[in-house]
Amino acid sequence: MKKYVLIFIVSFIVFLGVLGGSYLYLNNAENLMQDDKYEEIIGENKELAPPESENQVVINTLLLGVDDARSDTIMVARYNKETHQVAIISIPRDTRVDIPGYGFNKINAAIGKKEGTALAMKTVSNFLEIPIHHYVKVDFEGVEKIVDIMGGVKMDVPFNMHYSDPTQDLYIDIKKGVQVLDGEQALHFLRYRSGYIDQDLGRIKAQQEFAKAFIKKLTSPAMLPKALDLINTMAKNTTTNLEQNEILDYALDITKIDLNNTKMYTIPGEGDKVKSVAYFLHDEQKLKEMMAGMNAEMGAEKQDTSAITPTSTAGKEVNAIDKEDIKIEILNSTKTKGLASTLKNELEQKGFEVAKIGDTKDLTYSYSRVIDRSGDDKKLALVAKEAGINIIDSDIDSNYNYDITIIIGSDRK
Repeated sequence: MKKYVLIFIVSFIVFLGVLGGSYLYLNNAENLMQDDKYEEIIGENKELAPPESENQVVINTLLLGVDDARSDTIMVARYNKETHQVAIISIPRDTRVDIPGYGFNKINAAIGKKEGTALAMKTVSNFLEIPIHHYVKVDFEGVEKIVDIMGGVKMDVPFNMHYSDPTQDLYIDIKKGVQVLDGEQALHFLRYRSGYIDQDLGRIKAQQEFAKAFIKKLTSPAMLPKALDLINTMAKNTTTNLEQNEILDYALDITKIDLNNTKMYTIPGEGDKVKSVAYFLHDEQKLKEMMAGMNAEMGAEKQDTSAITPTSTAGKEVNAIDKEDIKIEILNSTKTKGLASTLKNELEQKGFEVAKIGDTKDLTYSYSRVIDRSGDDKKLALVAKEAGINIIDSDIDSNYNYDITIIIGSDRK
C-alpha cells in the first residue's frame, strides 16, 4: 500500500518545479487541466508545435511557475526513459534571449505574449538547442495550498528576508534560522531574491534546497493520509500538454528514479545591463560546453532536433553567405593588448576578412557585443555565431564603412 501511494503522490510531482525542479504525474488526477488555449495556438501556429516524443529516449519538459502574466520560475527537466536518469536545468528569468517574432527580451516575457506557453517552449528550445516535448505550468496559489496541506516545510533560512512591493501586493518578512515555513512563507521564500549577492542565481540555489526538503517530506509516510488532498490540489493548479497515457507511463517509472542522483544545472553567466536594461547575460561558450556534456551523459547526442529553428546566438536564421563580402571592424575596449588581433586571426581562419582593428579609446565594456551597421540580419547572425558573442546591438548607418562592428569586452580577456 505504501509503495502504491508513493507512486500515486510522487508521480504528480515535478522534481523541483515551482519549488525548483521537474514534474512527473499520475493518471487518476480527475481535475488535471488541459490548456485549451495552448491547443488553439498550436493549431494556428504550426511552427510552434512541439516535436513528437513517442520514439525519443530523452524527454525534455519545460517547467513554469507562473505569477500573473509572466513565468517567475523557469526550468527544464530532462528524463532518459531507458536509464531513468534525470537532469534539471534552471534558467534565470531575466536571461536575455531572442523571442521568436518579438526580438530580444527577458526570457520570462515569452509566456506573456499572445502565443503564451507554446512560444515559451519554442524560445527555450532555441536557446538550449534541444527539443522541448512537454510543459507543466503551476500557479503560485497552488504551491501555497500544497505546502499548507503538508503542514509546512522545514528550512534553514540563511538571513532575514525583508521585501515590500505594493504594486504586486507582495510583502516578505521571514526571520533568519531553522523554522517550518507555512504555505505563504514558503512562497515568499521561493520568490525572494533581492538579498542575494548574485540575485537570481542565489534564488535558484535556495529554490533547489527547498525542493530537496519538499520532496523528502512529501514522500514520507506521514503524507499518506493526505494523498488525495495533495493530488486534487496539484491537479487544480496545474496545466500541461501531457496526455493521460504519458502521465501513467511516467508514474510507473517513478520508483526507478534515484532522486539523490538527480543532476542540477544552472545557466552560466552573470547580470549586466544592455541599453540601461538589467539582464542575466549567459556565457555562450560555457553554455555550449555544459549542454554538450549533459547531452553525452544523458545519452541525447542523437536527439531529434528537427523542430528547433536554426539559430545563431541571437536566434536569427543563418543561411549561406559569402563571408568575404562582410566588412568587419574589431575594436578592443579593454586595456589588454592583442585581443583584437587574436579575434581577427580566428575569424580569418573561418573565412572572413577583417578590414580594421583598433580600440574604443575611453569606452569600456564588460561583455563583448556585435553591432549591426548595415541592416543585414543574416550577416549579423553569422558573425555573432562564428565570433561566439551573444549580445547584439543595432546602429545602422548607410554611410558607415563597415557592415559589422565587434567590440571586445572584458569577458574575452
